Amino acid sequence: MRKYGTNWNDKIKLALYELEGKMQRDAAAGRNVSVWPEPEQVEAWTAERQRQRSHGQYCGGSVQADGLTKEEHKRRSFVQAVLLQVAKSAAFALATIALIQGAGRMLPDSVTVSNTVNGRELPIYCVKTDENKVALSFDAAWGNEDTATILDILKKHNVKATFFMTGGWVAKWAYMKNMKY
Repeated sequence: MRKYGTNWNDKIKLALYELEGKMQRDAAAGRNVSVWPEPEQVEAWTAERQRQRSHGQYCGGSVQADGLTKEEHKRRSFVQAVLLQVAKSAAFALATIALIQGAGRMLPDSVTVSNTVNGRELPIYCVKTDENKVALSFDAAWGNEDTATILDILKKHNVKATFFMTGGWVAKWAYMKNMKY
């Protein structure tokens, strides 16, 4: 443990305290003595000196103001730098995950369905509208067993519907492709 007053910095502090005490006594005795330096300036100088000491920028021995050697201070600074980098990386990773999740939630609402892909026409499965409407569609691709019954029921209830027919279905049941109800 260091003995107070053994290094030059402690001696300067003692001298400053003594001068400050003398100035306070003079002021208390009613002597018109201006205070120099101003107390705010002393506080600013002290703060700057403490900052320089804590960063190893101040003259002195190998022991820093916080009681660490320069090697210990360097080691601690390195660990702090690594931890800061890890924290930055973690923050970046979390921000990236949040961005991906946000895009995953927002993009489906902004993506529209096209009726063509590489020049090939495909059915439209949904259309965004403010009106309460339902579109009824049938895929005519495999057979014709229920097509006539479906058409009769739709006609009976005056329901409009769309039939999507594949080329093979049209070739097999060509007579039905022009039927309208």
